[in-house]
Amino acid sequence: MDTPIPRRGLIATILVLMAAAFLLPHLARPPQLQEGRVLAGPPAWTGLAGLDDLRHRTDAYVADRFPARPFLIGSLNLARLRIGDSGSDRVLAGRDGWLFYNDGSRLGPARGVGAVDDAQAAEWLRGLSGRVEALHGRPYLVVVPPAKETIYPELGPAWYSGPNPGRTSLRLAQLAARTEPGHVVHLHDAVAAVKAAGVPAFSRHDTHWTGDAAYAGYVQIMARLRAQGVAAQTRPLSDFRPVVNGVNPPRDLALMLGVASFVPIHYRGYLDPAAAGYRTSWLSERRGWTAPQLVDTGQAGKPTLLLTRDSFSNALTPFLLGHFSRVILTHIDDGFWRQDLIDRFHPDVVMLEVQEHGLGFVMRGSPAVSEAAEARIEAALPRAPAHGPLAPSAPSRGRFAPVARAGAAFAGLDAAVPTPGCNVDQALMDARGLVVAGWISDLSVKASPTEGAVRLSGAAGDFLQPLAIDQARPDVAAAFKRPVAQPSGFSTSLSVEGLPAGTYGLRVYRRAASGWIGCQGPQGLVRP
Repeated sequence: MDTPIPRRGLIATILVLMAAAFLLPHLARPPQLQEGRVLAGPPAWTGLAGLDDLRHRTDAYVADRFPARPFLIGSLNLARLRIGDSGSDRVLAGRDGWLFYNDGSRLGPARGVGAVDDAQAAEWLRGLSGRVEALHGRPYLVVVPPAKETIYPELGPAWYSGPNPGRTSLRLAQLAARTEPGHVVHLHDAVAAVKAAGVPAFSRHDTHWTGDAAYAGYVQIMARLRAQGVAAQTRPLSDFRPVVNGVNPPRDLALMLGVASFVPIHYRGYLDPAAAGYRTSWLSERRGWTAPQLVDTGQAGKPTLLLTRDSFSNALTPFLLGHFSRVILTHIDDGFWRQDLIDRFHPDVVMLEVQEHGLGFVMRGSPAVSEAAEARIEAALPRAPAHGPLAPSAPSRGRFAPVARAGAAFAGLDAAVPTPGCNVDQALMDARGLVVAGWISDLSVKASPTEGAVRLSGAAGDFLQPLAIDQARPDVAAAFKRPVAQPSGFSTSLSVEGLPAGTYGLRVYRRAASGWIGCQGPQGLVRP
């Protein structure tokens, strides 16, 4: 039997569709799409041994770079959203068109999944106490905005029964009130009051709180600062100018679905009219809101604030800036405790702002605590061990050694390939040790070895210490849709005994199938 010849019309249709897919982005504006992950880059030839991996990387690159892809994703996800379904594993569709962020656990932190145990809570309290004591009476606040699903549980997915009153953020705040009273400001009740008054505390299509909810948080913050001796009165909301939507309104969840161009966006924030005279200086070569920066408000005689924050701060900072002469802003990705900036700027107030689901992770790298603080923690948590696994008094037994004497096991580090699949979340160094945390992966489809290293380079020399890359990072696996990338984390304290005094730049390495990969960390780490 002869093989049938495809009809000409079918061939023509296929050719037209293919041409349309490539021409469409030039004929119409693509819908806004922000997937919350890094799209696949061009595949690289690594030799015959890497053919299987090359095939997977090529497939991923073609799928991510198909010209009509944003149109297809946006249209399909809009149709799914209208029937109460989500087209992204990063977004959960709730009731009445409300969207909620999914970190891979399906609102697990709000439901109380993985709540801290006594040992973890005690270690967290040690971190808090160490910071409070290190400031010698200067105010220290940990400001905790609530998650959207804890304020609007009735608009969550049908299967979501509401937040757990024993979840990590509430438990830690309650324990902090017993051991370090007044230093943790959990804003759930203040934001819930905004909602109860009929004012939107969150918007339908974004993860973050509104300007009205942020103002309620600001009121609580100012009350705590006054209780700690800061002479400043809360400004009325009428002092600030409301901005509805603006040039780039917060709508991250709609952007993840690709439907932001098709749904009505409504978000109200506030600006301080006096901010027009503020001057910003950058503290590194980076730019953008996450980069470290110094805001000079020109208001002489007012205190200096060091604010380490996450993205919830975008709505909060307009209310805070006017109370200080200078504000040093830094992002939590650059470290939760910035002793270097404290030593440089000598702030009168130090503040950490972090959304409630991140609260359990922010005390890493804190100064050591006193015996009096240990006694308070022991009284609050009598069943917890005396010292937890992250205690700064227990660094690794390894030593930094000159790279020239590192041996054959670390040959090839200088040829390491920079990888986009990494981040040094924290790097703090003092005379006691180096606290370093983050993740690094080649994002391959195959599991990578856990062998890694930390390198410190500066005028005093070039030094190396082994580092295990084996801690679970489900957020990384979810972001890149690569379950094999989950064991990509590191978080440890390393001894700096014998390391010459000086200023160092940090780099992290990991062995991969094709050789070493490298990740640039912060510069300017000081070994006293």
